[in-house]
Amino acid sequence: MMMDGEQHVVQLVASTTLPSPRGGSSADMCPALYHAVCKGRVTPVMALLLRQHGAAASSDDDQATGILRQHGRCNLLELSAEGNTVLHVAAEHGQCKLIQELFLRFKDTAGKVLLPRRNSALDTPLHCAARSSSNNINKAVKILVQQLLARDDCGDVIMSAVVLGYKNQAGDTALHLAARHGHGQAVEVLVATAPKVTAELNDAGVSPLYLAVMSGSVQAVRAITSSSSCRDASAAGPSDQNALHAAVFQSSG
Repeated sequence: MMMDGEQHVVQLVASTTLPSPRGGSSADMCPALYHAVCKGRVTPVMALLLRQHGAAASSDDDQATGILRQHGRCNLLELSAEGNTVLHVAAEHGQCKLIQELFLRFKDTAGKVLLPRRNSALDTPLHCAARSSSNNINKAVKILVQQLLARDDCGDVIMSAVVLGYKNQAGDTALHLAARHGHGQAVEVLVATAPKVTAELNDAGVSPLYLAVMSGSVQAVRAITSSSSCRDASAAGPSDQNALHAAVFQSSG
């Protein structure tokens, strides 16, 4: 059963229309926009979304002008074939400067609509950041969590607790993914923001702590076990195993 706050967020996202300025379907993200987001090229992305024509003479500005002539203006709410928004894509690739720029330029839409939006696999942008292999993963997670907390301060709903508790199709929260990949700093941020999520199990019956141990990340394990707010943290693993079994498997200290 969803809490009132979660229902509010879901209704808000569900009611958002996804116009397609170029006449295609709403799930048709412009390829130029997608590739610019993947590479974190802030100027071309903003040119496509805002019709900006930079005055500075740079390769990015020249490319942005060329993209605009060929593709026209894009829409912030366009989706890729996987149902990803530009924020999902930026988070997946650890494009922190672009993420910050999106929130700066599109504060309300990025905060209210893109942050809680889930793709076809039920991943939020935070899920995408938490599983990323980018060197910027910890910073990307921190930025997204900060934006969630900023929405809390706006008094809309307690969005941080709602979104950090979202599970994807495998039943994984963002904390499960960060723990599985051994992203210690990201685990610290997520645990500090929503400690109750440490008690959640995914569809395989596995806890974030078990995954953290299996990842071999001491930092991630300490983040979960050392926090006084994580007293209810689960240690469950598959097939009646627990985190201690995982530690033995890993021959970990």
